[in-house]
Amino acid sequence: MVTVMGIDPSGSPRRPSGVAVLADKQAVYIGLARRDEEILDVAASYKPVAAAIDSPLSHAEGYRRVDIAMKKAGFPVLPPGWRGMRMLVERSLGLAAKLSSMGIVVIETHPRSALRASGCGSPEEAAEKMGVEVPRLRGLRRDAVDAVIAALVAQAYVEDRAAVIEDVDGRIYLLPRLCG
Repeated sequence: MVTVMGIDPSGSPRRPSGVAVLADKQAVYIGLARRDEEILDVAASYKPVAAAIDSPLSHAEGYRRVDIAMKKAGFPVLPPGWRGMRMLVERSLGLAAKLSSMGIVVIETHPRSALRASGCGSPEEAAEKMGVEVPRLRGLRRDAVDAVIAALVAQAYVEDRAAVIEDVDGRIYLLPRLCG
């Protein structure tokens, strides 16, 4: 059984983070968590092999070269050096270190860009094209939906089908072209 995880962390535990888990290409968990411990408990329960996090996983004063490559490819991202992003990056780096210590491969993603790269009109359509069963996502918080997209990226990563934008200072994984 292959299990993967998607995380859309908030910069602060005061706001919810989205968490999604796919096991054998089925959504088995979609929820919200506030504290890092809650996210780590989900990981400990499901034991994913890979987790995709919607956050820069490195510091920079402004834009990283990989962010500029994303922008050139038509995927707007925010730089990790912006004041509002620093707290998110710090939290995400801590989560990534703890997940890695659990034996989980951690990758960086940007769900909105990942969905755009897929050419699909919705996360449900992308999931269907990948053979992944997810429930109807309408009505869920954006954090949870972005976590599902991140989990789809993690699934594509373990299947060695993920698209990647990279430069000397990072890699951002996206969904492969699935639609259109």
